[in-house]
Amino acid sequence: MKNEIDEVISSFVNKRLSDKIKEVLTTNKNAIILDFNDVDQFSPELGDYLLKNPEEALETIKYFINETSIPHKDLDIEVRIKNLPKNAQLLIREIRSKHIGLFIQVQGLIKTAASVKPVASAIDFECQSCGHITRVEQKEMTQRAPSVCTNCGKKGRFKVVKKYLVDTQRIMLEEAPEDLEGGEQPEHINVVLKKDLVDPKFERNIIPGNKVVVSGIINESAIYYPSGKKSNTSDTFILASYVEAVEQGYEDIIVTKEEEMAIKELANDKMIYTKFKDSIAPNIFGHDDIKEAIVMQLFGGVRKAALSGNSVIRGDIHILLVGDPGTSKSSLLKYVTGIAPKARYVVGMGSSAAGLTATIIKDEATRSYILEAGALPLTNKGLLMIDELDKMNKDDRVAMHEALEQQSISISKANIHATLTAQTSVLAAANPKLGRFNPFDVISSQIELPPTLINRFDLIFILKDRPDKETDTLIAQRILEANRDINKNKPEIPPNIMKKYIAYAKQNIKPKMSVDAMKVIQDFYLKIRSQYSTEGEEVKPIPISARQLEAVVRLTEASAKVRLSEYATVEDAKRAIDLMMAYLGDVGIDSSTGQFDIDRITTGISSSQRNTVLTIKSMIKSEIDSMPMGSSVQLSKIYEDAEKAGIEQDKVDSAISVLKREGEIFEPKPSFIKLL
Repeated sequence: MKNEIDEVISSFVNKRLSDKIKEVLTTNKNAIILDFNDVDQFSPELGDYLLKNPEEALETIKYFINETSIPHKDLDIEVRIKNLPKNAQLLIREIRSKHIGLFIQVQGLIKTAASVKPVASAIDFECQSCGHITRVEQKEMTQRAPSVCTNCGKKGRFKVVKKYLVDTQRIMLEEAPEDLEGGEQPEHINVVLKKDLVDPKFERNIIPGNKVVVSGIINESAIYYPSGKKSNTSDTFILASYVEAVEQGYEDIIVTKEEEMAIKELANDKMIYTKFKDSIAPNIFGHDDIKEAIVMQLFGGVRKAALSGNSVIRGDIHILLVGDPGTSKSSLLKYVTGIAPKARYVVGMGSSAAGLTATIIKDEATRSYILEAGALPLTNKGLLMIDELDKMNKDDRVAMHEALEQQSISISKANIHATLTAQTSVLAAANPKLGRFNPFDVISSQIELPPTLINRFDLIFILKDRPDKETDTLIAQRILEANRDINKNKPEIPPNIMKKYIAYAKQNIKPKMSVDAMKVIQDFYLKIRSQYSTEGEEVKPIPISARQLEAVVRLTEASAKVRLSEYATVEDAKRAIDLMMAYLGDVGIDSSTGQFDIDRITTGISSSQRNTVLTIKSMIKSEIDSMPMGSSVQLSKIYEDAEKAGIEQDKVDSAISVLKREGEIFEPKPSFIKLL
């Protein structure tokens, strides 16, 4: 049988690989990449032998390539196999002991990637007694020396005279979210890359967060206790034969000519915006502004980078949903997860800073520290859905600041200094801490998020549960129809078509602002800003800031992308402004003045509240100035003065809390206040 296979392999090399061998010689490459289908079509027996005995098959192919086809040349040409048949394609969780030694193919996300290290594949040992050289293959983590000399038979000492080093890299592969069923935890497996697979040309593929297909041989390695003893339990790993990147995001999706024609035809539809909006969670009634905003988020704006590379304006749009319980926030997030090709859904209470950004872990194989990517870099150029954002630990939320604005994650730990890319759009949801949203209070105090983090969201929408007979009837009908027939509410545009459409827009459409659109946005910005006045001592509200202006630009560009237009028009600008006004109308209006006040979002303190704080501080100073030096004023006296000025006691307490927090006053004893 072995002789027959050798003859088949020899024939295969001579008839099918001669051109590839010449290419390797002329281009100084050191690997031949074969499609399994080519091998199987030439000889099904050879294909079967390759799957069941991959090490022997590959060594034999290499022998005929290096010795027969290229005589008198000391070349070490590797043979790489890709596109294994379906019966050899496994999920990581399906790998068992029976697969050890077989050729398999798996798909997953790169969770960690260690640095490239030279590893000894074989070592020549010299016997100290007779000088005989014995070569020992190294397949364990620890160095393995011969027990006795094969020449003299003595158990003498051995000296290392030569190591055959191979560049090696270890990566950890994690199951992709789409391969998991509800409630399952993703499984992991280590993958070992050697020789040409760790060349710099593969660097783009081997980045944490990238999705790859790996074909290779399942091997087992011993597990060692901390004492150095070998355990009876073994760990499995894949010795990679070939690694190929698959779809990473919208920009990597292949759109055929036929699909392109269908997409352009759909783009000419005058109802295109309505169709896209109605295709977002069609089983959920209402929330038109939110669904339209999510459509804009899926398309995104245009990322702009200066020639120097030091200045970047993000194009990704971030949206925050805040609402009462039972307003379908989680359902919206879950639906969007199924539209984007590179999307993840995480829950705040189960997420940490390390899980969202990155962390440093110790590689058990090399005993060195390696970088493990979190959800934000893993969804680079994709979408991250964060539910229950308000339930996250306060310290963990801080890690998101850099990722949301600079779109990068900087790590400086354990002598590792790295910056991961996180060009990720974030769609987050949070619940008010008192159960229902209070429009009279600032948003930051209701969801326990720092204003600096809230301010990084381009749009914030409030989902309110208000009884209304007409609306309630429509919601009830939608829910009951869905329960009777789950396919009743079909999307106007199916998710697979939507995915291709958005991919085409992201790949080909980079709209520029028309002069008229720029004029409309500028007039809007100046008109809103003109509400601010510096006259008098009273603090006037700042209605809008440059952050909101940049958000309007991103939304305008996204609106143009929906139509596959190279220019953003006045209609696009107006659509973006309407979304911005819907956002500001929900969270940016001070109920006591009826004016826009962006400080309610950016600082967590409205201008009217700040005026109250200044008034209370002035009262405290006036009372203390009328008393002997070093005295403190009684709190009840401030309440009396405030009541005369028409300021309620709860507002006084709030103002005093702010003054304490800012270090303006302190309490020398209970119910007494003194200025600092």
